[in-house]
This record gives sequence, structure tokens and C-alpha cells, in this order.
Amino acid sequence: MVAPYPADDRTTTLRLVRLFKAPRERLFAAWTDSRQMAAWFGPPGVVVESCELDARVGGTWRLLGASNGVPRAVSGKYLEVKSPERLVFTWAWHADGTFAGPREHATEVRLVFKSVGDHTEMTLTHGPFRDRTGVDNHTRGWTGSFDKLETMLAIEGGSA
Repeated sequence: MVAPYPADDRTTTLRLVRLFKAPRERLFAAWTDSRQMAAWFGPPGVVVESCELDARVGGTWRLLGASNGVPRAVSGKYLEVKSPERLVFTWAWHADGTFAGPREHATEVRLVFKSVGDHTEMTLTHGPFRDRTGVDNHTRGWTGSFDKLETMLAIEGGSA
């Protein structure tokens, strides 16, 4: 179970706001289409080997890949799917980098997509983590992922 957390808790929860040059429908699709998410997920050094998304309330998602040669597996369950406004899902790494391994500490990812002219402001809130190290590690991971997402959208011109 994921524990609730206050939105202003900067100790165990991260919050990132980023402006993307794409309509929110396009950005939402980048999070809910497995082919697209596999293309941008993870900071530099991460290679996604498989991505499975069942983007509906109660549906599950999972990604398998490697970070600088080290196997990584992460999975969760969708709690809220309101296209193209909001997406909420649980998140947990698997202990041995495979889906056979037990899930570690579960957190929650909340995404809000807001139209700002021809751009979309995306707010990600992720937590609560056990400690500040978890926040810092995931901040680096999400920032690198968003750089890759921004590049993917720019190459496409922000179109679907």
C-alpha cells in the first residue's frame, strides 16, 4: 500500500514542473503508449528492453531494462486515468532487477497536464520515499527522462 503524503513535503516527496512544446493530448499519449514510453523512459545510460502498459484504472504497467548494464525492473498499477488531464499510478522497483524479484518500497506518481498556449505544463509529484536519497535519485532519473521526452517531441514537432 502507498502511504498518503502532503504535497508540500520536500523531504520525502519530489515535485517537478516542466513545460513541453506539445499539446497535452500528445504528452499524455507519450505516457500511455508503450512504444512511446519505451523510447524516452530513463535517463541517459538506461535502455528499455520491454514496456507493457494497460493504462486504465486498475490496469498494470511494467518496464524492464538496464542502467549501465545493471538489470532494472519497475512496475505498478494505475489508480487514475483521466485523459488528457491526469495520470496517477503506483511505482516500485523489483529487488533483483527482474519481475520475479519482490517489489521494494512502493511510491505513487501523480501527473497533471495543463495547457499553456501551444505548450503543456506537466507537474510530476512522486513519493513518499523512505529518505532524501530516494528523492534525489528519482529527481535525477526523471530529469534525464524528461530531457529525452523533450527531444522525442521536438523531433516529431510535437505532433501525434
